[in-house]
Amino acid sequence: MTVRVRYAPSPTGHLHIGGVRTALFNYLFAKRHGGDFILRVEDTDLDRNVPGAEHETLEGFRWLGLSWQEGPDIGGPHAPYRCTERLSLYEEALQKLLHTGAAYPCFCTEEELAAEREQAAAVGQMPRYSGKCRGLSAERQQELIAQGRKPSYRLAVPQGIQLSFDDHIRGHVEFLSDDLGDFVIYKSNGMPTYNFQVVIDDAAMQITHVIRGEEHLSNTPRQLLVYRALQLTPPVFAHLPQVLNTDRKKLSKRDPNVQPVDAYRYEGYLPAAIVNFLALLGWSPGGEEEILSLQSLEEKFSLERVNRSGAVFDVDKLRWMAAQYIKASSREELLPLVEKQLHEKRWPLPQGKDLDWLWAVVELVREGAASARQVIEAAAGFFQTSVDYPESIRMALQETTAKQVVERFAEKFAEIPCWTPEVGKEALKTLSKELSLKGKPLFMPIRMAVTGSEHGPDLQQTLTLLPREWVLQRLAAARQV
Repeated sequence: MTVRVRYAPSPTGHLHIGGVRTALFNYLFAKRHGGDFILRVEDTDLDRNVPGAEHETLEGFRWLGLSWQEGPDIGGPHAPYRCTERLSLYEEALQKLLHTGAAYPCFCTEEELAAEREQAAAVGQMPRYSGKCRGLSAERQQELIAQGRKPSYRLAVPQGIQLSFDDHIRGHVEFLSDDLGDFVIYKSNGMPTYNFQVVIDDAAMQITHVIRGEEHLSNTPRQLLVYRALQLTPPVFAHLPQVLNTDRKKLSKRDPNVQPVDAYRYEGYLPAAIVNFLALLGWSPGGEEEILSLQSLEEKFSLERVNRSGAVFDVDKLRWMAAQYIKASSREELLPLVEKQLHEKRWPLPQGKDLDWLWAVVELVREGAASARQVIEAAAGFFQTSVDYPESIRMALQETTAKQVVERFAEKFAEIPCWTPEVGKEALKTLSKELSLKGKPLFMPIRMAVTGSEHGPDLQQTLTLLPREWVLQRLAAARQV
């Protein structure tokens, strides 16, 4: 049997990081078993569809390095791969159920259904449809249609049926059909509901394993009933643990600490870092290794090592991991991302500086940066002629010793036409002897004068890479604070 899995996003907004985790686990499972990963766009919620959302989703997956064997952009043997283009299949399945009596039209209004729910709540019962349209005669149905009533269609749920399946992650799961009621499978606007459409598509596309979020667990018994009514064989189900925030509550799409995938791409994160981090949300390869390439993930992944408990989206862990990738990245990989960020900021290279200079700056400041944007933010002083001195820096520069250090260093720097780390080291040795200072009292005033900060990368490398005239201007400005 060839493993066939799918990820089926709805184009109703940005590609959310939790959805990417689900897609990634499907992709890795398919790769691990030499199977097929399919993309299907579930766009039947017409009121919520967002223009451009499908394109953003596909581009996001391409950026992450995930490929698919069938999908709306490349087609495949089970095309089309947008649900709104498959309506004839759903209509055909509906007619089959109506013909066998497994489904029926429902003419209840929203007001009537709301009253039923309120009545159930008043007596402490779970709301479920009463089934009052189930016994309508054909004549009465025609009368209601003649009155302009547009029916939805419900599955006639058999009573006393135990619905069970072996979840690949959660183990044996059971439901009772009595708890479900007759649920809608086709809406009055001519669109199938999710629990109906997904069964038709998964069966038609020969999906062998449905790997999805835990929130879909409650949908499974309804889908099993549709499989049963249509005499179709269900796939293997595997429900992934929820992604939680640091308070161990379900991760919200509106969580300010978690961005859509496109935002990480725009900020200049390396896609391999995002993939690595998401793969470890609820899955463990075993051992202590945490930095894993996509190829390594493909080789190691298994559903057996997926946890049942929720996985915490630790933003600090993501930034740490992303920083490891930035630190290890090559010039070819990182420099284009840095150039893009500079373009966004409208920061040109200083006059006379080239890409070799830019890469030297990147190597100097990239330690601890999680993204290309953080790299250039750390390097901001290399692209701006002057620096701002915070009040604390201004006060420190006004101290007698600091003023003396800055003044004498400015003179020495002006005397040396080509500053290098080696030349600078000797110059500061001389200055140390002249002023009888060493360590922090000597170096800190120079750093504050040149960078406007008490902290930063290697001072000698910074002085070497900064345009000479900028250093002189900053030293002059520091003497005037």
